This record gives sequence, C-alpha cells and structure tokens, in this order.
Amino acid sequence: MRTSLREWAKENKIWEPKTWRLFLEKEEKDLVSFYKQAYKLNALFEFLKSEKICGKSSLADIEDETLKNKIRVAIYGGVEPNKDFNTSFAKFMYDNFGICAENAPSFEESIKHYESWGDSIKVSVNPNSWIDSIPIGKLVDKLRDLIQWNLCRELGIKLTEIGIQESYPHAPLEVVDSNTLLPQPGEKPEKLIKLINEFKQKALDLSIGVNPFTTFVFYTRTIPLLVLMEFLECDIDKVTKLANFLGLKAYSMIDQREVSLPTKSPDKVILLLTSNSLSYKILELRGYLEKVDPAIKQVHENMIKEAINQIHVTFEPWKDYKPIFSFFSRKVIEDHQLLQPFILRTKKISAF
Repeated sequence: MRTSLREWAKENKIWEPKTWRLFLEKEEKDLVSFYKQAYKLNALFEFLKSEKICGKSSLADIEDETLKNKIRVAIYGGVEPNKDFNTSFAKFMYDNFGICAENAPSFEESIKHYESWGDSIKVSVNPNSWIDSIPIGKLVDKLRDLIQWNLCRELGIKLTEIGIQESYPHAPLEVVDSNTLLPQPGEKPEKLIKLINEFKQKALDLSIGVNPFTTFVFYTRTIPLLVLMEFLECDIDKVTKLANFLGLKAYSMIDQREVSLPTKSPDKVILLLTSNSLSYKILELRGYLEKVDPAIKQVHENMIKEAINQIHVTFEPWKDYKPIFSFFSRKVIEDHQLLQPFILRTKKISAF
C-alpha cells in the first residue's frame, strides 16, 4: 500500500533530527552507499587519466603487463570483423569514461588509430563522456560535504561509524583498487557494469519524487509556517526544531523581516531555505542526479505536473498579504537560483 508523504513524515517524526540518520544510512538505499559508489567511479576515472596510463608516450610504455592488457581491452575489446562494434566493451568504455587512442574525437576514429598503430598509440581520455558530464569529481565533493558537515556533524556521528575514513579525502573504509574494476582479456566486465548499474539505480532512489526525504525537502523549501504545521499536525516547537535542522529561515508576511522562531503568529510567517543549509545542499544534488540518469529529470517533471494539478493551497487565509509574495519570489530567485518561485494563480498558490 502506498504511503503519502504526509503520512510518512508524521509516522517517522520528520521534525526529529535523529530521523535523518535513515537518510544517511539505511539498508544500502541511502546517501552513504551512493557516496561510496561515486567515490569508486571517480577513483577509476582519475586512475585512467593518471600518469600511469595517459602520462605514458604510448600504450607500449606502460610497464605493468597486466595493466597494459587491461587498457588494450578498454580501447579495443570486443571489436571484431563483421561485428557491430557499438556493442563492444571498447565502445562502452569510450562512451562512459572517454578512454580512447590519440584523443580521437569519435569511437570510430579511435578504432582506426589502434588498428593502424597498435600499441604505439598514446592512450587518452576524451572529455565527452558520461562520467565527465556529471561531473563525477564535483558530485563526490558535494556528497562528502553534505555527509560530513550537514549530517554527521549535526547528528553527532563519526565518519567511521558509517564506513568512511576520517582523514581526507574520506575514502570508503573498504578500499577497492580501481585496477580490479577493469577486465583482463577474456574476462567479463561484471564488476564495473554492476557498479555503474547500482550507481544509476541509487541516483534514482535518491531523486525528488522517489525518495521521501528529498521529496519532503523539495516541498518545504518555501512554505508558509502554518501550512507546514497543519501538514505535519504538530506544534510550533516541533516545526521550529525542523526548520533549524533544515536551515529554513522565517520571514514576516507583513514587512518581510526575518522572524525568530518559535513565534506566536505562525499564520503571518513564511519559511525559506538558506544557502549552505541542509535543505540547500540536498536540493543542489538534483542537477547531478539528472546527469547520472536522464530519466530522473522526467520523474521530477512528472511529479511537478501532478502536484500542480492536484496539490494547491488556497490563498484565502493570506489574501491580505498577497502583495508581499512578489518580494519572496524575487528573493528565492536572486538568492537561490536552483529554486523555482511560487506560481501565483487566481486565488491559489502552487508550491512550485
């Protein structure tokens, strides 16, 4: 049976900071496991670009024979006469990691270079790859900051408790040699394909409209205080605890000034997220997730369409304050470009 976001939030007492540990780590469907996957993929990408491979004047100059064989497979593996090379492992590596011969602008050119020069080619990494488009390095940095500073520090959790090393660059405790992800001649690339598939699935699991935590943050990024209280059916103290944890600031609907919480006039206050807050950092991931798997963007757009059609807050309780909503729309746009302003409709406000 499908549980509504409201029921889920109330049942899990979303206003309690300890609840957010479930977002951090729970049954391998969480932020920490996604970070570990991203870290491993980034480590592989950096390894492919390293002096050990791209720093050599030619493939033949790679000293480690096992590594040389693996790079040869990455560049030409699965390419056979009279066979569609678009299904080859080499094409997979070109599309996903950009590895090629002589910085070729296309996979076809890379194959031609290798067939002409063999191991005399210089190994290159083309920037037009899936992993570079994310970009994976920046995603790892964003996840690391979110986990370390916005969640672990606030929840009093040590990184080692969740399987991450305390020292920079905060690698997973279970270290995986990037070299082992690359197949040798005749070996199936099961480890690498499994890692990429799980990484894409985890990105979907964490996306807005699928993950209840990220969806809740999206819904509450800009919301009248009274609406949130009624949505959660809780008192002002609990909402104050939630707002402080998420980094939502309160503003008066009368004069647009910042208001201290708790307040005795919740019906005259609106909440907005702040830069570098937990809410901001979570929503900041959206663009990266959509690059990991473009299908995530469609999921998000479908959720928005459904919400606009079905979920509206009547404007009647705040009709006397309607003029000040233009101020909040401008503030959201100017200070937080990743957010979309309220869409004002006749007698209605859509939260998107």
